[in-house]
Amino acid sequence: MKTIVYDPYSPDIRENPYAVYRYLRDEAPLYQHPDKGFFVVSRFADVLETLYDFETYKSGAGITLEGLPPDVQPEMITMDPPRHDELRALVKRAFTPRAISELGPRVYEIARSLVAELDPAEFDLVGDVGGLVPSAVIAEMLGIPLTDRPLFRGWIEVLIRRKPDEPDTIIAAREASAHLSEYLAGQIASRRLTPTDDLIGYSVKVADETGAMNDEELLGFVRLLLVAGNETTINLIGNAFVTLARNPDERARVAEDPALTASAVEEVLRFESPVPQLCRTTTRDLVRYGTDIPSGSVVVMVFAAANRDEREFDEPDRFDVTRRVDRHLALGHGIHHCLGAALARLQARASIDAVLERFPTYEITTDTIEMLPSGHARGPVSLPAVAR
Repeated sequence: MKTIVYDPYSPDIRENPYAVYRYLRDEAPLYQHPDKGFFVVSRFADVLETLYDFETYKSGAGITLEGLPPDVQPEMITMDPPRHDELRALVKRAFTPRAISELGPRVYEIARSLVAELDPAEFDLVGDVGGLVPSAVIAEMLGIPLTDRPLFRGWIEVLIRRKPDEPDTIIAAREASAHLSEYLAGQIASRRLTPTDDLIGYSVKVADETGAMNDEELLGFVRLLLVAGNETTINLIGNAFVTLARNPDERARVAEDPALTASAVEEVLRFESPVPQLCRTTTRDLVRYGTDIPSGSVVVMVFAAANRDEREFDEPDRFDVTRRVDRHLALGHGIHHCLGAALARLQARASIDAVLERFPTYEITTDTIEMLPSGHARGPVSLPAVAR
């Protein structure tokens, strides 16, 4: 096979990356970009090792190829121990299995109410369902007014569309970031004047009563909840609707037996990872596959490639809603395992169940599905559909 230059931002990768991912796994398990110098790991075992070895592969220098913007608040996802562990211990109580389980009826209520309003002759599975369920849920959890939700959705969309080789996208993202931070700082300030029992209010109370989180860290945590709580879940739901439509026999199995929805969500996470890759920076010189990796190198972990690794999964390119997926990499592992993983799964299950209850044989009405122009987020921009 000919040598391939791996560019995670290229249109070809955006549309269908899986042939390139196979090349990386089979021919270049430690790939180095010829011009930009970053390294890439794509096999399941190698990505897993990188995730767990937080002493060698740090997050504090940034987790995307764009690096860490100089004007962004500190967030746990871009922190290293011990500070990462201290902050996570403070806030993880809001995401216990019991806390998420108690949200279940409300999440299903939101999803079913949105689907009930759809016109069977024309609807958008992203714009009308997948994009609205996570926004509504996280906004309710945070206590953000309904009228303000379009604001933060717009800012987040600009943030995820940044590309390292397009300065205009970086400038726009920093402007959106500033607006988002200013807005959330106002929300935090209002909770200090009038305490609330929402998630922002809880975070403010924890920060102020313990003194263990400064204002910048508090703002960074709330930002992380809003951004990660929206985008990853929206892409998970959108990918689920696309994949089920492309595999109608599997979709029929889920529609006929909703008990399969949970395993279908895990298979979607494996099959079409909503976060295709993230980065780490090495803290020491090391050697992998006979190649020197100097200290300070950027290492890209391609979750989406690893989740199709035949060394870990049988027939990895086959979508099977009954597959037993004991582990995958879509929501991370180790100290940075997604704090909201259970919430994302809940929202995906609710969205799938709500749509299949009403439209079990929906049809996507476009032959060309536009994917997000992002290297670290994968999902459809829109999914026009009709009932069949």
